[in-house]
Amino acid sequence: MIKLKKLLFVFITFLFIFLMASNVFATNIVLDTDNSETSNTVKGKTTLELVENNVCTIDVDDYGRFTKQITEFNEYEKSAILTLTFTNLKNVEETYRDVEIFFVIDNSSSMSEQYNGLTRKQAVIDSANSLTDRLFNSNPNVEIGVVGFSSLDFIAGETEGTINDATLKLKPSSSKDAVKGAISDLANLKAGPRTNIEAGLSVAQNNFSDDTNKKRYIILLTDGVPNNATDGTFATYSGVVASRTKSKIEEIQNSGIEIIAAMINLNSERVEPTTQRTYRALAEEIFGTEENPTTSKYFYISDADIQDTIVNDIFSNLVVVTDNTLRNIVIKDYFPQEIIDNFDFEYVASPNIGTVSEKVDTTDNSITWNIELLSEGETATLSYKLKLKEDYNKEIIDKILPTNEKVDITAENNDKDFSETSDVSPTVRVEYEEPVIDEPNIVVNEITPPDNEVVINKVDNTVANTILPQTGENSVELFVAIFSIIAIIVICRIIYLRKYSDD
Repeated sequence: MIKLKKLLFVFITFLFIFLMASNVFATNIVLDTDNSETSNTVKGKTTLELVENNVCTIDVDDYGRFTKQITEFNEYEKSAILTLTFTNLKNVEETYRDVEIFFVIDNSSSMSEQYNGLTRKQAVIDSANSLTDRLFNSNPNVEIGVVGFSSLDFIAGETEGTINDATLKLKPSSSKDAVKGAISDLANLKAGPRTNIEAGLSVAQNNFSDDTNKKRYIILLTDGVPNNATDGTFATYSGVVASRTKSKIEEIQNSGIEIIAAMINLNSERVEPTTQRTYRALAEEIFGTEENPTTSKYFYISDADIQDTIVNDIFSNLVVVTDNTLRNIVIKDYFPQEIIDNFDFEYVASPNIGTVSEKVDTTDNSITWNIELLSEGETATLSYKLKLKEDYNKEIIDKILPTNEKVDITAENNDKDFSETSDVSPTVRVEYEEPVIDEPNIVVNEITPPDNEVVINKVDNTVANTILPQTGENSVELFVAIFSIIAIIVICRIIYLRKYSDD
């Protein structure tokens, strides 16, 4: 019985030691270069560093300026937003020269027709005065004269169908008040029943100064088709009157005087009884169409358009405007292969002007931004993001990377062609930080040996040169141990019962 108890004691002690050795809890150490977090794993950290935010600047002569730079940078997201801008540096340039202008205004009886409570003649007079204000306010070197015309102004002893069908109200003057007074006085000029445009143009032509350095204009304001000429012909449409009037227009144009005309209420429906042609068709026989005028510029307008046409449209044609728009702009942005391979590309927003390729063209690693027209003072913008991929090539770590290889720009301005390029680029660097592993502190007591005693250096083999395997709870082993203990107890109980039953 005593031997059996000793045997059981040894067996249980051995089992206890075995269980303790196999159930100590510990943690494996796993090294990883990923930034994601997992339990029982120590990871390295990857960040993106902005090395230099070099601004790529390209000047397109003195017309435009292109810039490209990093406008947003996120070290931990490992991304950069680059913004491209192109600005037209020019302003609208209006050039004013020394000018002489003649208002040649229709005074025939048809100008007395009313529209919105105002006669056509008064609407023309008011608009001509407003245009005079605008001309003098914008150009100190302007002189304006005034001529009225119809048929004969009932001058005693004169014959209708001559140059006397027109009246000189004022030679070119630099006095705004004098000009406006002469225009307003046309309201008091007695109207004739017919229209002699040739006479009005001839009187204006004959009263310009001899200074050929001045730019000269005739502003013709009429509501009628000419039916008088200056050779004695009157009261007829087409034929001689039309031919003479057209010849006078061409003669004036060839002399360097430009004619700008507002043809009022000459619609394509009203028919002239003697010719059975519309008034519009009769007028176009002489003046041409708006698209293809005989000379200079003509406006066929309704009564409702009198003020806007005279004050604004005619004024615009009296000013020389320099065209500073840039056209057919093409911006090509090229990327290095390492950026293409290791970074995701996406647009932050569509360009505010123009169109851009949907994605990077992998044949030359570029995107293309097309801007059809960029007016004076306008700025076009485009932004995109570069973000480091999760599976980037570790060979780029600590390498300075230009975000772009180069930028090429072409553009046009009238007869000028521009072509510029730059390889200046912002630069970034991928950084990787190794994980920090806590090591046990080993304290070594330094013992100074006695004199003449030889000290032998021993290699410390207490530190493993490999990662220790994981130990931990094993459910199978625990089950076996518990089962064994129960079995031993049961066996002991049986032996005990048998012994005492035998007794």
